[in-house]
Amino acid sequence: MSTPLTGRQAIMLVARREFVTQVRSRSFVIGIVFTLVILAATAGVIVFVSSQTEGRTLGVTPDAAALGPVLEQVADQQGVALALDEVDSGTGRAQVGADELDALLSGGTGGYQLLYRDAVDSTLTPVVVAAAQQQALATALADAGVDPASLTAQAQVTPSTVEPVDPERGQQLAVALAGTFLLFMGLQYAAGVASGVVEEKQSRVVELLLATIKPWHLLTGKVLGIGAAGLLTMVILGAVAAGAAAALGLLTLPTAAVGMLVMVLVWYLIGFFLFAAVYAALGSTVSRQEELQSLIAPMVFIVIIPFILTLNLLPNDPRNPILAVLSFVPFLSQTVMPARYALGVAPLWEVALSALIAVVAIFLVVRVAARIYRNSILRTGARVSLLEALRSR
Repeated sequence: MSTPLTGRQAIMLVARREFVTQVRSRSFVIGIVFTLVILAATAGVIVFVSSQTEGRTLGVTPDAAALGPVLEQVADQQGVALALDEVDSGTGRAQVGADELDALLSGGTGGYQLLYRDAVDSTLTPVVVAAAQQQALATALADAGVDPASLTAQAQVTPSTVEPVDPERGQQLAVALAGTFLLFMGLQYAAGVASGVVEEKQSRVVELLLATIKPWHLLTGKVLGIGAAGLLTMVILGAVAAGAAAALGLLTLPTAAVGMLVMVLVWYLIGFFLFAAVYAALGSTVSRQEELQSLIAPMVFIVIIPFILTLNLLPNDPRNPILAVLSFVPFLSQTVMPARYALGVAPLWEVALSALIAVVAIFLVVRVAARIYRNSILRTGARVSLLEALRSR
């Protein structure tokens, strides 16, 4: 007569089975390769778009040539790379139509005309408008006997910051956004827990398993196994991405990249356990994959919302109060807090406090999810309501 499995042995046995099944599956390898291809394609598109939008070429007719020096000055002030090309009106119109010039400037002090091919450039137009206004103001001041240069010298503004400007800010932002993307991809593994629960329930395999081990052991092992597979995926993706960026000279902050990767892995585990517990509970209440999709749809939005907010708010306003609040909210903090930390706007004590809140949430959510799972996993047929699953004994 064989010795019954201990709780730890049962959990590790299930976890090992789930991990090996995930890692050996074709979808695991395809998923990693596909994600790397998407990352490479995204980086390529960003580089291409940046190279295409770095500068503007403006044709200037002889009657508008006097505005040239002011145009170059304003463009430099606004950070726009502007190249001027003096052409006659007919040639300029033809070059604009052939996309050889971004626009053609004609006219004089009585009024300028800016000609585009089929769409107004929102970057070039403000430069031309500001230059025309600046020249008109300088002319008016000169006619009134006021020296424009002297007036400008009296209105100089010198910007400064309380804290020194970090020259590596751009790379820190890139690392933060890359970590955010990795977390978003990694948390998709949590949905696999729900699918696995329903698959075992639909095939009646779970009845055989629960004849040997307890529901809590099965649930814990499944979450640990799938979570470990997701963790392995993130380590591979993070290492490949960081290595490629360093090899291409795009990343010169290896310490920051390694620190962010560690932070991402820790927060992945926190977020995964939260979501996996909920997914497992939801999966146990249905008996078919078709019923599962509509049930877990709200969870998908909970993953997407902080991801989108972080991508949109973090680059321009890392200290945004919305992000600051969300970084302490369980189910959201695992995406927002690592990005804020990478940019240096969240000190370690905030990270620790947010992690503590999330761990407490995990404890509470797991207790509720385990109860739902235990009371629903063996019930087939009609969907079990969450309230009924909580009340059942």
